[in-house]
Amino acid sequence: MELSAFIVSLVAVVIATTSTLISYLLFRDAKDPHVVVYADPDLKRPSIINLIIENTGRSAAWNVSFQSTKPIPQRAFGIEKAPKPAQMNQGPIANGIPCFGPGSKRVITWGQFEGIRQGIDGDYLDITASYQSQPSLAFWKRTHQTVSRVDIQSFENFDVSDRNWDKKIAEQLEVIASEVKKLRAKPENALRVMPIERQSHELDERT
Repeated sequence: MELSAFIVSLVAVVIATTSTLISYLLFRDAKDPHVVVYADPDLKRPSIINLIIENTGRSAAWNVSFQSTKPIPQRAFGIEKAPKPAQMNQGPIANGIPCFGPGSKRVITWGQFEGIRQGIDGDYLDITASYQSQPSLAFWKRTHQTVSRVDIQSFENFDVSDRNWDKKIAEQLEVIASEVKKLRAKPENALRVMPIERQSHELDERT
């Protein structure tokens, strides 16, 4: 009986410890920063693709740095027969981010499909983000790494129509304002009707 009771107690301790450890890991994962890098089309600038860095986690990422399996191009513009762009040597990818708040983004105008494909020499590249977090109950910073696969091939033949509706509305309002201004302008040869004020007293005296 004593041996069986000991085994049952031991199993219960193991289960409780495992459950506590899993809960802690889930809690920590929910509170840790998570830095990702991805490409996304710019809906307000036709054919432009942005390179976006985002902290999707719930705490700040400290001392963020980036490494890539291939050189990352910059200003990679070109739709047909694009020249090979220069390697990225400025901005957050090259210089890092000292402190990256939760939910924060850095949007880089990367270029156009053919220019980027010429720059990365293939269909995709892997970018590793290395950073640290400062948990509230820890005395030291914890190190993290996130690998993001940035794809360019899937952007082939993507919709490049102009969907900048704010810009289109502003342009139409400018046209309407210009037409209204023309209508309100007085033509040089137009007849002008001048109101004549007549004093009622003088009219009464003449009558």
